[in-house]
Amino acid sequence: MVMTNNFENRAVLVSGAGKGIGKQIALTFAENGASVAFFDRDEKLVGEVVEEINQVGKKIFAKVLDVSKIEQIDSFLRTIKTQFGEIDILVNNVGTGLVKKFFQTSKEDFDLVFSTNFKGSFFLTQKVAKEMKTGSSIIFITSIHAEHPSLDPTYDGSKAAINSLVANLALELAPKGIRVNAVAPGHIDVETRGEPRQQSDVPLGKKAGLPQDVAKACLFLADNEKARYITGAILPVTGGLHIPIAKDIKF
Repeated sequence: MVMTNNFENRAVLVSGAGKGIGKQIALTFAENGASVAFFDRDEKLVGEVVEEINQVGKKIFAKVLDVSKIEQIDSFLRTIKTQFGEIDILVNNVGTGLVKKFFQTSKEDFDLVFSTNFKGSFFLTQKVAKEMKTGSSIIFITSIHAEHPSLDPTYDGSKAAINSLVANLALELAPKGIRVNAVAPGHIDVETRGEPRQQSDVPLGKKAGLPQDVAKACLFLADNEKARYITGAILPVTGGLHIPIAKDIKF
C-alpha cells in the first residue's frame, strides 16, 4: 500500500491487533500516517507486529494485555497519553468465538466470550471516550452473525450486543462531536498471503474477503472528511453475503 498522510498527527488505538484483521488495521493506519498503539494477549505476536510497523517508520506503542482484565487498562492508557497525547481513533477489534452450540456452551464459555467481545470493549471504550475530543472516531468490529445466526449463540449474541452499543453510543456521544460506527465482516480469509479462498455462498466473486478489506473500511469510517456525516452505521464487508436471500440464489 502506498503511504499517505491522511492521518498524520492522529493517534489510533487498536485492540487485539496481534494477527489477522486487527494486525492489518494497525498496519493500514500506520501506512496512512497515524501513530499506532495496540495490544494483544500473545507476546510473540505483539513483537512481530511491532517490527512490521517499525518498518513503516511510524510511532508505535504496544503492550501484552487481556481486554477482559479491565484493571490492566488504566496504566496502558496513561502510557499512551504520555507518548501520543489523546487518542483520536479507537478500533475495538478484539474478539473470540468458541463455535459451540447452545447445549454445548458452559457458563465459563459464556463468560469468556462476553467478557472479551462485549464487556472488555464496553469499558475500554468508556475509558477512552471520556478523554476524546470533537472529531474523534470510535469503530467496532462486529460481525454479519449479529443479525444472521451461525448456531454459535454466545458469539452471535455478543456481536448483536455490540451493534446495540454502537447505536447507543452514536447518540450519546454525538453532542461531543464523536462519531461511532462498526464494520461487520463476512467470510474473511486471514490465512492467505495472496488471493482469498473460494467461497461459493458469496455473491461478489465467489471468494472470501481479505483483512485489507476490513482495514480499508475502518480507514474510511475514521476519515473526518469522507465520513464526517456518518455515525451509528454498521458497514457490511461481506461481498453481498449479508443480503438476506443472497445465499439461497444460484447466480
